[in-house]
This record gives sequence, structure tokens and C-alpha cells, in this order.
Amino acid sequence: MPALFHGASRLALAALACLAFALPAWSATRAPTLADCHGIKDLAFVAHLDDDLLFMNPDLASNIEAGGCVRVVYLTASDAGEGEGYMSGRERGVRAAYAYMARQADEWIAGTATLGQHTIARYALQGNPRVELWHLRIKDPWLGPGWGSLTPLSQVESAQGLKADTLGPTPDSYSRADLVATLAELIRRYAPTTVRRLDDTITVPYTALCWRCAGHSHPDHIASARLVREAMLQAPGNYAETGYIDYPSQEREINLAEAEIASKAEIFRRYAWNDYHYCKGPEGCQEPAGPAAAWVQRAYYVSRADTPPRLQVDARGELLLLATGEANDAVNLWDANQRNWLTLGGRTASPLVSFSYPDASAGLFARDALGNLWVNRQQMDGAWQGWQAMRGARISHMPAVMSGKDTAAVAMGNDGQYYWTAPCHPGNCWNAWLALPALADALGDPVLARDAAGRYVVLALDRAGHLHATRQRQADPTAGWEAWRHVPAPRSDGGLAATRDADGHVVVYLRDRETRRLQRIDQVAAPKDAPNADALRWHAAKDLAVRYVGAPAVDADAYGNPIVAVLDRPDGRLWLVEHDVAAELPFDAGSPPALRFLHGTLYLAARHPGTRQRYDLRAREQDVWRTVQSLAELPAGGGSAFATPAAQPLARQ
Repeated sequence: MPALFHGASRLALAALACLAFALPAWSATRAPTLADCHGIKDLAFVAHLDDDLLFMNPDLASNIEAGGCVRVVYLTASDAGEGEGYMSGRERGVRAAYAYMARQADEWIAGTATLGQHTIARYALQGNPRVELWHLRIKDPWLGPGWGSLTPLSQVESAQGLKADTLGPTPDSYSRADLVATLAELIRRYAPTTVRRLDDTITVPYTALCWRCAGHSHPDHIASARLVREAMLQAPGNYAETGYIDYPSQEREINLAEAEIASKAEIFRRYAWNDYHYCKGPEGCQEPAGPAAAWVQRAYYVSRADTPPRLQVDARGELLLLATGEANDAVNLWDANQRNWLTLGGRTASPLVSFSYPDASAGLFARDALGNLWVNRQQMDGAWQGWQAMRGARISHMPAVMSGKDTAAVAMGNDGQYYWTAPCHPGNCWNAWLALPALADALGDPVLARDAAGRYVVLALDRAGHLHATRQRQADPTAGWEAWRHVPAPRSDGGLAATRDADGHVVVYLRDRETRRLQRIDQVAAPKDAPNADALRWHAAKDLAVRYVGAPAVDADAYGNPIVAVLDRPDGRLWLVEHDVAAELPFDAGSPPALRFLHGTLYLAARHPGTRQRYDLRAREQDVWRTVQSLAELPAGGGSAFATPAAQPLARQ
């Protein structure tokens, strides 16, 4: 981090009455556009003044460094029952920290924003108004003797009919419904590319939480995260979501590099100078110390236990199983020969996408919490080349990928636009991302296939649940794409997958929004001499009579016929669909499955139900299922920042 821009914190109080003139127009009258923000719009919600610095960095600092917009919303006054003086000092502290992150003087413009009946204090950094700090200022004393008690925020989150009062010059109060509605409106108005929050997965009751107990958090942290999760349901969008482990991160291995730790510690120190419970000022300040010293050495994400693994065949014909670690936030590979896990590094909580290159070597995509896409390629001897950055658009969701000679990828960028790319030939690189035609109200998880004529077809849903398709005009990487066309299908809420049938025609699977059941839609194979034979047309959807969650796993049998595997409910049963007949398997699973047909054997992998992250790998030979391996629990450590891009550019401009 460059040297600190010294200067006292001088709030432009005179600007309170004329904020619309003092700030750039987009700051005062509307949310910043994606162009204003260089493609990055972070909206972070935390309980206390310092939670973001301890648990969400270095991500927030990285996006400020990249020219992005970062708006942090603090739900509580963080006053600890000590009144406005302590609250004001802590607010000065976070302003000093963000000014340091932005390499600007600590000079801010103060103002307020009105959402419904509520007034929220806000500050914009004068030298970089893309950085904003918003304060709901809910009073924050313990409502009892301390740990084991409720706070106003945790009380209003967990009890009906109560309100929490605010602290400061504009007294206010919030019910639980008020808070959810306010947070949802903040999401809608800001239109973020990423919503960041704390950990909502801790199940210990608020009144049973204790300080420094393993796996425990602060009740305000949990309450804030739960309220944000509910607000996101009221304000859905294509934004990415990232949750952060807070207090329990100190129980995990250090996963930040020395430079990241040094920067994160220096940022926190700027805050600590203004918080008298940490320091009396810069002189003699030894922060971060104690638990804070452990927290600044780590950054861990909330992982969902229902993320499916990946099964991939490498160039040697060996089966690979890959998974994102729930404990190490790294990319992990099961070594079948050594019967243990290998960690390929990285720091991510997103699902993985595996594929094969045209030369049959295995490839792997991973997405970091900033929206950058990274790729790793296995060499012919089984070693991995290391992570390289896919330059170009930041993406909000993992890409859909085709494998083998048809290798290509399609993903949604932060701008809500779909982009596609394919590997360079020859060479270890990828072509630049190219935009597909715009699809109004598109959702973030398209699928990709290639038809019998060799043209890529992309299918995607809009927010109303309608299915649409676009196709290359010609079987040529430089060819343009047709306009999106509606595909007659039941309205869907997701669960898309695409493949080809034995004749090379595209087959699409989706979930009916009403029945929750798997549907199959086939491309019409029109005779070449038929009128409009070249038009992309589809048969009516066929109901396959099985409900499912997540996305289907799809492969093909020895004759090219699609095989589909699904999970019928969370921690439920696996089902297999062959020749459009669904059969329940005698296996429970904690995640949707991965599926691979190899050398006449059908392999099926899924997470084992329960709290420990283990996987079951099963195989079917001659209609008999057997357990190949019950894989050991994934390693606790091994995560790190993705490597610096290699000298050879990965995206050819």
C-alpha cells in the first residue's frame, strides 16, 4: 500500500444543505452507473464499525484499488452503550481507514439519504466519491450482563413486534420488517455487482453465544447476515453474493500472503487510532493485537454444503474429482492413487467448472470473490500449470463450458451481458471475450451446446422464467450470433443443463417453476429440403416426472444418448434418468451429483450428507452399483490468493 495521505478528517458540514451540488451528480441524485465504477459495484453490509476491515479485507481494498465503487452499510452505531462520543470516534476511524485504502486525504462530505420513513447518515470520500459509508446507527448495548445476552439488533431480528432505536441527531426506530425492507431498497437502488455480508450459517442461539468459544460469533454479526439474506430475496438480481467468516476465522489456518497481511493490518491501524478501546492515537499503538492480529491474517468465505463436486477425465484417461473446500476455500483434487486430497490453491467459495481442451488435457475454471475468472490446465504428465487470469470481463457467475474439440465458454459479466470465448489454436491461451446479443432481463446461468451443424447454441432464462436461445450464424469462431428467440417451454426458475443426443441435436433440461419437475426439450431435426430448414426450432417439453434441486448432471452413454442425474431435495435421494425414464437410486446425498461415463462404467459422485465435507464416489457396471471410494474429509488449509498471471497472456486481444 502506498504511503498514507496525511491530513486531518475535515467533514464538509456546510455541504449538508447542498449535497446535490457538492457531490458529483450520480452521488446525490442516483446510484453510480457501472461505467462510473469501472465495472465494479460492491455493496457491503456489516453489523459494526470495523467488521468490514477485519473480515472483508483485502477484497474491499482490492476493488477500491481497481477503481470500483464500494458502499459499506453499518447497521449498528457500534457504541457499546457508551453513547454518541464513542460512536463518532469509531465512525472517524472507518473514514480514516477508507481514505487510506483509496490513497486520498481523509476529507469527507456528510449528508443523509431517505428511504421510506427512515433517514440514513452517509459520507462520500471527497477525493473519490465512489467510496461511500452509510450508517443506520441502531443502538448497540448489551441488553444484559454481556455475552449470553441479546443486543437491540439481535433482539429485533429474533423477536416479533419489537423495534430497535437509533443513536444520533436524527432519532429513528426499526422493526424487523423495516430493516429487511430498508436493506432490500438499498440493494435495488444501488444495483450492485456483488453483495457482501457476514456469516448467517451459525446455528448457536444468540443467548448461548460466548466470547472466543470455537465456532461462535457475535449475535449482531449473525443477525445482520440473516437480515441481508432475507433482503436479497426481496431484491433479487444477477449480483454475486459473498459471505465472510468472522470470529471463527481465527480457528483456521493463515491464508493471506505477507503483503496482504501487512496492508490489511495498516488499514485496520488507521481505524484503531480513533477507537479508544484499541488505541489513544497513533503514538504507541500496537494494533492489531490479540484476536484482531489473527483476523487480519485470514480471509475466509461462507461456503454452502450443497455445492456439487466435479468429475473430469484427463488426457491419460484417469478420472479426476474436484471440489471447493468448505474449510480451506481452496480448489481441491482427489488423488485416487495416493488416496488423499491435493490442494491446487486459490481462494474461492464459488463452484468449480471442469472441462477438457481439444487435446484432451483437463482444464479447470475458478472464480475469486472479486469476479475474476482463473483457469488451470493439467499437463500430459498429470502436473498442473498453475492459475492464470482470464482477462477481460469480470463475471458474476461461473461460466458454462463445453469440452473436447468443441471447447468454449459462456458467462454473464458484471454488466448483465453474456460473453463467450474459446481457446486459441494452437497455444495455451483463450481468445478475448466477445459479447452475445443482449437479452432483456437475463439471468446469470446460461448453458452452452453445439448442434449437428457445428454451431454453438446458448440458452438462457429471463427473470419471468422464459427460456430463450441464440445460435452462431455459421460454424465459425468469428461468425456473428442470431437474435435471441423464445423457446416454447414451461416457465422455469433454473436448473438448466444442455447436451446433444446421439444424432448431434441439442437437448435442454430445465425445472418447471410450478411443478419443480425435470423437463426435456429437444431441437427439431428438420429435413434439409424443408421450408426454413435452417431455423432453430424445438419440440414441446417432455415432463420426466422427477423433482429436483440445483442443476442436473449430464453426460452421454456409449451410444451418445443423454444420461441425467439429479438430487430430489436437500439432503435427499439421487435419481438417474436414462432414455427419459427416471429411477430412484438407493443413495442419499448432501449435494447435487457429478456424473461421468468412462470406459463402459458410469461414475456418480456427490457430497455425503452431514457436517463433514466428504464425498462418495460410486460406479455402475453391468447394472450393478458399487462404492468405489468414500473420500476422506477435505484438508483444512492450503488456500491462498490465485497466482499472478503468467507472462504469456491468457486472453489474446
